[in-house]
Amino acid sequence: MQRSIQYPEPEDFITAIAKPFDSEAVTKVVAPFGLTWSKAVKLDRNLAIFDLSAPAFGVDFHFKDQALVDENDGHSVGEGPNLLTSCACWGYEDSIETYGGPLWKGLRFSDTKADAIAKLGEPDRVGRYDIHRWIFADFELSIHWNNPDKIRVISYWMKSAQAAGRLAYPGDGQPFEAAPPRRTV
Repeated sequence: MQRSIQYPEPEDFITAIAKPFDSEAVTKVVAPFGLTWSKAVKLDRNLAIFDLSAPAFGVDFHFKDQALVDENDGHSVGEGPNLLTSCACWGYEDSIETYGGPLWKGLRFSDTKADAIAKLGEPDRVGRYDIHRWIFADFELSIHWNNPDKIRVISYWMKSAQAAGRLAYPGDGQPFEAAPPRRTV
């Protein structure tokens, strides 16, 4: 059962993307869910990749060490900072509460693919498992449906390969060249 909280605005998630965990922008999106770095789960013993989850509120956060995000920045893996690379707001998924806060551009978890396209425009990419991805100037957004009228998860992502043209793996495991955004927010 969810307690009453002040959910972050969709723009708060976008502002927090690519920022360090201890930044004001990230604190604004993780603190309402009672999340602290001590609750982070390291996903790989050899790499600094972490998840922070609040399943009771239907939200997950994914962090990577800055050296893993940008290999040319001069940091060594493990030095940090740990940057927010994605935020997932869960809709229709077993064992996870539905996220109760506002979503980008008025999206709802009951939106059909046609509803999402009407709100966001045509997706830039449709990947495996029918995951639709939109590339905006400052972030990427993906939607994965359980069926045609039930959204499983809406995720805000750091721009693939920092829009530097390097190969990226955008959540569906298939590499593609990062391209400049086709639209503005």
